[in-house]
Amino acid sequence: MMNMNKKAFLSVIIILALLLPCMCLAEETGADTLLLSELTEWATRYQVRAMNAQPLNDPSASLTSDGYEFIYDFATLYADRPVMNEETVVYAVVITSPEEVGPRGVCVDDQLSAAVAAFYSENSELRGSRENAVIYLIDLLPESLQWAEVQRAGQRVETVQYAVHDQAASGGYTDAGLILTMQDNTVSAIRAYGMYSSITFDEVYALRDRIQADAMAQDYGMVPMSYNGGTLEKFSGADLYFAGMDFTALTPEYLAMRLGDPIDEEWVQDGDISIRTMTWADCEVTFTCDRDGSNPRIYMYLITGPGVDGPRAVCVGNTFPEVFNRFRNGEGEFDGVSREVLYGNEDSGEFGAADYGSDASVTLRYGLVLEDGSRVVLHMTFTEMVLMEIMVYMAQ
Repeated sequence: MMNMNKKAFLSVIIILALLLPCMCLAEETGADTLLLSELTEWATRYQVRAMNAQPLNDPSASLTSDGYEFIYDFATLYADRPVMNEETVVYAVVITSPEEVGPRGVCVDDQLSAAVAAFYSENSELRGSRENAVIYLIDLLPESLQWAEVQRAGQRVETVQYAVHDQAASGGYTDAGLILTMQDNTVSAIRAYGMYSSITFDEVYALRDRIQADAMAQDYGMVPMSYNGGTLEKFSGADLYFAGMDFTALTPEYLAMRLGDPIDEEWVQDGDISIRTMTWADCEVTFTCDRDGSNPRIYMYLITGPGVDGPRAVCVGNTFPEVFNRFRNGEGEFDGVSREVLYGNEDSGEFGAADYGSDASVTLRYGLVLEDGSRVVLHMTFTEMVLMEIMVYMAQ
């Protein structure tokens, strides 16, 4: 990519943007919660197929913590013995091929929105914390407990798990479920597990308490994304509330309370103005103050590490298409060389613009005008199409 011309580079960007899944999650669906019976029936179908096929490995030499591993071109099964027959107990089934169909018709390569919409949901926006979000919790104890939860690292969902804990006749509770492993917010593997596993009464209640605690967090959600930039909102004042903070209202005291003591602090005198810069591991914040250091006013918030989210939950390490498809675009012109107007114009202060470098670098900038007339700019720098730096600053 280092030697491609700008036209070819832009074509690659557009193609990647079109391929990026739209992350606007579906509304709450009328679908049912996951049932143990459908998991068992689905696994049984694969057991029948396995009984009539030759594994690609030697199961007797493949004992894992999940059981004896049987690898087929259509699935991988884990069982209680190294022979696959009618008496074999299958503990888990994993599929990774897009040609196979999982429970509820979910397939590998399905978008997150489609996978979530296939099951019951009480949280279609996936509101929760930066680490997880509870999709539903059905507490019918002592008879049963059913829950679903997303594990994620910011906007990148890692797994979607559906769990079933029914009271068993033999005592205890079932510990079955379905795990959808995600990559780039699309399904990369489907795993049914625990069809014959059980846990205790105390373990079920501990799980219930943990899920209830997770559900209390509601300050983080998935950001709408679309390859059709005309459907997205312009950069606005609402985007200045990020990482749990209000950019325009930041003070040194609040940052120290929120982020802890800075690892470095620097003061610079500039005429009648003092400039105070506070540095943490993943960010740097600059204030302008009166000459004596009083009356601090936010000037710049610079994010250089992955531990802090910027506006619309953009994060250092995101790819260009991930970021590009969170903001309005497609209303301006490309000069055929390096500059693309995404919307508006810079003179007005309300704009989106992209500058493409010949070395596969990109700079994205979005501006807005606050009610008091002051201007704010979001400036993002990409190297090899990976976000390296996020800067939010007062333009005047």
